[in-house]
Amino acid sequence: MRTPRKATRALVAVLVFGAGEAPSATVQDAPTRPDAKYDSPQWFEETIRPLLAARCFECHTKDASGGLRLDTREGLIIGGESGSAIEPGNPDESLLIKAVQHAQKYPAMPKKASKLQASEIAALVEWVRAGAPWPESKDKGQAPVAASRLTITPEHRAFWAFQTIHPQPVPAVRDSAWPRTGIDHFILSRLEGEGMRPVAAADKLTLLRRVTLNLTGLPPTPEEVDAFDKDTAPNALATVVDRLLASPQYGESWGRMWLDVARYGEDDYRSLDPKRRGMNPYPNAYLYRDWVIKAFNDDLPYDQFVTAQLAADQFEPAQRVRNLPALGFLGLGPWYYDNGAVEITHADERNDRVDAVSRGLLGLTVACARCHDHKYDPIPTRDYYSMASVFLNTEYHEYPLAPKSVVDEYKAAEKTIEKKEELLGEYLQNESRQLGETLVFQASKYMQAAFRVMGETREDKLKVVQAEKLDYELFDRWLRYLAKPPVYYPYLKAWQEMLAKGGTKAAVEKLADEFQKQLVDVVLARKEVKAENEIITAKALPGTKPKKRANLPNEFITNDDFCPGCGLSLKSLPTEQTNLYNDVFQEDLESAPIPGHEPKPALLAFRGWGLERQLGPDRRALVEALRADIKVMQKALPEQFAYVHGVRDVATPLDLKVHIRGSVYRMGEDAPRGFLSVLSSNPQEPLKFTNGSGRLELAKAVLQQPIAIRVIVNRIWKRHFGTGLVDTPSNFGINAEKPSHPELLDYLA
Repeated sequence: MRTPRKATRALVAVLVFGAGEAPSATVQDAPTRPDAKYDSPQWFEETIRPLLAARCFECHTKDASGGLRLDTREGLIIGGESGSAIEPGNPDESLLIKAVQHAQKYPAMPKKASKLQASEIAALVEWVRAGAPWPESKDKGQAPVAASRLTITPEHRAFWAFQTIHPQPVPAVRDSAWPRTGIDHFILSRLEGEGMRPVAAADKLTLLRRVTLNLTGLPPTPEEVDAFDKDTAPNALATVVDRLLASPQYGESWGRMWLDVARYGEDDYRSLDPKRRGMNPYPNAYLYRDWVIKAFNDDLPYDQFVTAQLAADQFEPAQRVRNLPALGFLGLGPWYYDNGAVEITHADERNDRVDAVSRGLLGLTVACARCHDHKYDPIPTRDYYSMASVFLNTEYHEYPLAPKSVVDEYKAAEKTIEKKEELLGEYLQNESRQLGETLVFQASKYMQAAFRVMGETREDKLKVVQAEKLDYELFDRWLRYLAKPPVYYPYLKAWQEMLAKGGTKAAVEKLADEFQKQLVDVVLARKEVKAENEIITAKALPGTKPKKRANLPNEFITNDDFCPGCGLSLKSLPTEQTNLYNDVFQEDLESAPIPGHEPKPALLAFRGWGLERQLGPDRRALVEALRADIKVMQKALPEQFAYVHGVRDVATPLDLKVHIRGSVYRMGEDAPRGFLSVLSSNPQEPLKFTNGSGRLELAKAVLQQPIAIRVIVNRIWKRHFGTGLVDTPSNFGINAEKPSHPELLDYLA
């Protein structure tokens, strides 16, 4: 199979001699504005439609609960019994946003499930703020159904990108003296057909500069310019091209093309866990980067290049060791945060791998069929889950590059440190909760003092703190908290009115005492509900102990009203009490959280110095001793061995079922490991994989497809000239750009 370097040699003649007036070429695509993604059909299909499908479509499609349908933009704007669901461009006035935020006096949605995560709410807010763009669909007004079993027709299979690649005869041209290669014949034929002529040949220095920049990303050195200028041999340019292709800089420059396709990154800006964004969870990612560079420099055939990245762990021993870093293509995907719903986390991970493989290798947006049959291309939802089944049986794995004894010693020491860190974290979390719940009994005192500062008298804050013997930091928290409008619950409405109009000391004391009682009541009620839920969960899972809930970041706190592990609904506090508890003890509900930013601290949630200064001497000494012990152990930890970030097959392969409308809780028909129907010899019986996860079979199936060869050829052309023969390099589907020179594309393929 041809390699990128061989294709490069074939394209150099066009690169250096030119082929008619054309737009200026750039190697890099123009950057996209940061805010443009909210208008992107791809962002909508990957983020908004799956969210609506998973959390809203069950009630608001054909059933149209409350007269409202959410499967079309028109349905959202027309609304239901309560009016329009969205005001495009104005999320603050949109009923949909109020409902998912569980705002006061609005119905809390979804009705039969837990509250949306803060990141999901934020995505809906940004989508509505952008005008609620909704890509056009041929299926307007119909709810996407996962198990519809789209029938692949001969018309589907007749699409140009799926056709067999046939040898293309070199076209005849009038100016037979100009062409030097077969590519030149195709270019000149098109120019002559348009009544155009090639531009004049570039001068010698321009040729050298152009080809050097294109192949290495660097300009020629003065010495290289002088040598080329003095070389009068007929093959002088070919000699330069061979030298550049043999240079290390060739792989370093051209490896970047593939690393972009592979969504390569050493940090984790995509993580759903805000604490990990910008971190480096893949310290040895460079091994994959170096493997890609070496593959280009070694002129590795494309079939081996693809197969290694999908299944190097299944190679023969000698080839396996050499190519293990190639598994970074799958192993270096986004670090999805386990938010307590493990299956949702794994579904996102599988989706990323399906998307990377299908768009990167096949130029097809298979991930768009996750919740419904693809809107444009002949890709049924069942095909998506057949590919996802491959990655259901593929797990992340680190391959040590050190002797087993070194690995075991390091992991044992690391495990001990992790246990102590977990102990410290649990201790601080418990102390924070106990401290916060204890301080509710001082609520009335702090509220009355706050009225003196915030009310008509506007007394000096420091003097009030000193006179009432208050904690300055805690008092400052109360002042900021009481200044917030009571959007999410009614308990402070009377307080806000009194701040605006004034009130007597007795009236202030009465309101403060009432709010303190409400705080105490919600703390006691939550303890009771938690105890009951532990009993429900334990009874539903006989023979097991109740599972310990993960310590989640504030923005992932939910109502805890569903148990994925046992399939039972758990008890929860009323929405207003839940919001009050979250606001006081867990998260600041003043405004919608911004993705990537830490939430503001809640009123009585303490961490760091704010917590430790509240602890007694003995407890503070315990924390300091634990920290010191951990620090000593970390210093004594030997330097970590190098390892490859890769994947491996699970021990016992399983197959997925179709997830109805993308929901991990609604299963449809079986989706055995296999390939796309439209690319199988018999679309009604798609190719199935039976060897482990099926990754090796997937690689072979991909490489047999004409579309796969057209995709890589087009990527090489686009990298050379800035504009592809198909100018949507990761999408060769119905809505993609059509080939500008289809015969030339097939000639190269």
